[in-house]
Amino acid sequence: MKFEKLDSSVIKDISNDEPEWFVSDRLRSLELFNQAKDDSFTYGLTMKTDISKINVSDYSSKMNLVIKNKDDRIIVKDFKEAFNDESDLIKKYFMKSIKTKMELLHRSLVQNGLLIYIPRNVKVKKELILDYEFLNNSFDHILIVADINSEINVIEKLTSNEVFRSNIVEIYAKDNSKVNFYSLQDLDENSNNFSIKRSFVGKDATCNFFSFDFGSLLNFNNVYSELVDEGANSKIYETYFSNNNQQFNLACSMHHKSNNTNSNIYTKGVLDDKSNTIYRGLVKIYENAENSNGYQKEDALILSEDSKADSIPNLEINNYDVKCSHGSSIGHIDKDKLFYLMSRGISKEDSVKLVVDGFLGEIIDYVSNEELREELKIKVIEKIK
Repeated sequence: MKFEKLDSSVIKDISNDEPEWFVSDRLRSLELFNQAKDDSFTYGLTMKTDISKINVSDYSSKMNLVIKNKDDRIIVKDFKEAFNDESDLIKKYFMKSIKTKMELLHRSLVQNGLLIYIPRNVKVKKELILDYEFLNNSFDHILIVADINSEINVIEKLTSNEVFRSNIVEIYAKDNSKVNFYSLQDLDENSNNFSIKRSFVGKDATCNFFSFDFGSLLNFNNVYSELVDEGANSKIYETYFSNNNQQFNLACSMHHKSNNTNSNIYTKGVLDDKSNTIYRGLVKIYENAENSNGYQKEDALILSEDSKADSIPNLEINNYDVKCSHGSSIGHIDKDKLFYLMSRGISKEDSVKLVVDGFLGEIIDYVSNEELREELKIKVIEKIK
């Protein structure tokens, strides 16, 4: 992966009217990026995501964003606007933890940042919908701060031209708050998508992620929840459908850093044609996280002899007064099920659709928004050849 003509002049071009501290952080991140070792996308002798053909030289972001159902009680502002009145929020929460070289790149080039702040005791009933269309390479960011005893559901829908995209979503769920974040990724199938979604969950708070990945040629999606205080809860539901030559690299992790915390990771995916996926799951229990529960399960259904799926579920347990388990299954479509359906007069194509719909439907049915749920079911059927 190469980034051409990336120097301080690029930072100057994209940082008009930004606070000095923000520009300074950009320049420092670029300096560290140039010094850092490349991130590894190899996970064993045969498990590797090929990024060698990615070449980026255009760092200007162009996109359309339509925001629907905005509640007047909450703040939803582009970073450029938020710097005027909510600069302290951005300074306090924005990218306080950087773990990889790609995150340093993102920090130096971030554009199209969006701040969402839900004040204390505000419970938003209607889903906030963010409809993105990326017209050019994008370095976009969403920062959500849900204050004490607040609630919100956010749905992002992603479409694009052929682009390179770097995205980070950060969610701070304060004490007794609840955030559900839904993402429908349907980018152009010649795009390269690098997305990180992470949450920091407070006392008796909940943050759930629902990721639905269908688009892009190379799709790297890393979903991370940090259960910071007692009673924190988080669930990650991941659904994907890869076909043609798509490469999906998916990671889901839960980090239990306090006692009486609960997590659940549930992933289901379908592969067709010559696509391949790598799934990496982790539940980590820290020493002081007694009486915690962590669960993860990943199932992959393969429709083609040329598809490949790898699964790497892990548990790291440093306190044994906990309950943790993990499971993984990878298999081809059940021929007996197909035979049964076809013996009832259903065509092979429709039989496959029924099996896949039922397989992925187990997660899609968790979506409370009826319109999004139906949109996902249609998307699944469109992917079946």
